[in-house]
Amino acid sequence: MKCRHLKYVIYNKQEIGQKTRISGILRRHSIIEILMESESLRECVRKNNIPVEAALALAATDQMIREANELSVAVLGYRNPMFSSEELYGTDFLVESLEEIDYYFLERVYQRKHGLPWRVIETSRCYLREMTLLDLPDLYELYGQEGMTDYMEPLYDKEEEYAYAKAYIQNMYRYYGYGMWLVKDRNTDKLIGRAGFDHFESEGAYLLEMGYAISVFRQRQGYGFEVCQAMLAYAKEAELGFEQIHCFVQKENTASLALLEKLGFRFAGSKIRNEKKLFWYVFDLK
Repeated sequence: MKCRHLKYVIYNKQEIGQKTRISGILRRHSIIEILMESESLRECVRKNNIPVEAALALAATDQMIREANELSVAVLGYRNPMFSSEELYGTDFLVESLEEIDYYFLERVYQRKHGLPWRVIETSRCYLREMTLLDLPDLYELYGQEGMTDYMEPLYDKEEEYAYAKAYIQNMYRYYGYGMWLVKDRNTDKLIGRAGFDHFESEGAYLLEMGYAISVFRQRQGYGFEVCQAMLAYAKEAELGFEQIHCFVQKENTASLALLEKLGFRFAGSKIRNEKKLFWYVFDLK
């Protein structure tokens, strides 16, 4: 994957305003601010010799969004009351107020445009980030550890897993902003597990399910509790749209059952899934 970094933020001062809190944010993170006058975005890029793969446009008009898309520049839509007739189609991210914008939000808009994985959660020893197709060899190595798939489904064969992962990245991450992430060692960047949230359907309603798996070589060292505790905190803060988190565990998986109780989950009964009877645990977010 080509390494890209956000270096420029471009906006029209008539659309956004000449003096905004964004200027201070950009300065603190060494991002170059480019204010357009009456020229087009293409003219601005050419005049300032801006590489389009390093830029993000902040747009309050349909014209600016169209120009950004034509140039393949990342674009964030801003619903400015002064331009209330603008529809602002063509951007995946739209804000109602400039107060919603910080550096990390700009960075994520930029990363999504270029297919770069979001680094979502940090713990003392790990970080969780989205997977890419380049991570598949490491995932096969992880899942190939003896005993790793005793209580979870193995990966598909390589061709099917590639197609599944590609669709998952394009749909789950893109539309919901969360999913099953990779667990990486902060010091070495080595893959040491998977963890995250997914959806499941029960009696016609979609619920949020948490799952995790830690490398056989890192088990019984507190990584499961560390990662899951951080995910529960993330779910509360991020307001994912659910009031509860659900977990399903085989009764033989005593380590996971003990972990869920330690995390504060409550037993909610049992459920048949994939022809297996699983214990059902629930964590209340509110």
